[in-house]
Amino acid sequence: MTQMDRYPHAATSARRVLVIYNPTAGRRRGKRLAAIIGRLRARGCEVTERQTTRRGEAEEFARTATTGQFDVVVAAGGDGTVNEVVNGMVAVADRPRLAVIPLGTANVLALEIGLHPKDCDQVAETIAFGPARTVHLGVANGRHFVLMAGAGLDAHVVEGVNVALKRRTGKLAYVVESVRQAFGYDFPALQIRANGKTYEGRMAVACKGRFYGGPFVAAPSARLETPKLEVCILPKAGVGGVVRYGLALPMNKLPDLPEVEVVSAESITILGPRGAPLQGDGDIVARLPAEISIARETVDLIVPE
Repeated sequence: MTQMDRYPHAATSARRVLVIYNPTAGRRRGKRLAAIIGRLRARGCEVTERQTTRRGEAEEFARTATTGQFDVVVAAGGDGTVNEVVNGMVAVADRPRLAVIPLGTANVLALEIGLHPKDCDQVAETIAFGPARTVHLGVANGRHFVLMAGAGLDAHVVEGVNVALKRRTGKLAYVVESVRQAFGYDFPALQIRANGKTYEGRMAVACKGRFYGGPFVAAPSARLETPKLEVCILPKAGVGGVVRYGLALPMNKLPDLPEVEVVSAESITILGPRGAPLQGDGDIVARLPAEISIARETVDLIVPE
């Protein structure tokens, strides 16, 4: 069987693909990346690889990619890698489409679009031939995000997580840090201003997608393609609040708790301890006070058919 027999649209639809990846992803993930790149080439794609060596380099690579060179820029890694790539892409007027190879600790964007991290054929087929849909980005103090921006305990967990433990154990490192923070964090009050009203909470997450931290629904009405933020406001403090919300989230009951508010808005302001961290897509992207809104820029994200 020839390549054209296996992939009949390969000859006419071959895409020029730039893959930006972090080599510290680990041996198993490295083998998966190589397998996907091999499948892309088998489908007729012209693949260019860019390996990052430091934080911020994925953004730099993406900033130099134009439609004259590439049809697709692929962020290979976790949601943090996607965030870096997107922040580079938005600086380019004639930017290519965005695609993802989910390899990192968290792959929430893959969940949002129905991409299976371990299905190499599906990932390659999506990048090579999948349709694109326009995604409205968020922006927090000038930094773009795809999925979410949050203040309070989750941002402190992101800032404090042990990087070496994260590389060894993945999501377990966040559980360990959450437990540690629960007994040492003072849960200061946050003021969230939205639609002319002020809300008070101990944690607030402005969501562009439904999922938070995995296949767990935090904002049921949030959609990547909708120019709205769905702001999840959690008011309870202390270990009791952490346990309550930590149990509700994996059962997809968090938005149903009576004290939890989910507010739709195009822009919000979060006030709290000056300099407290704000996480975006799982990395620290800003400090309080924070202005969060729908960005002017959009990206075209390739999704499974």
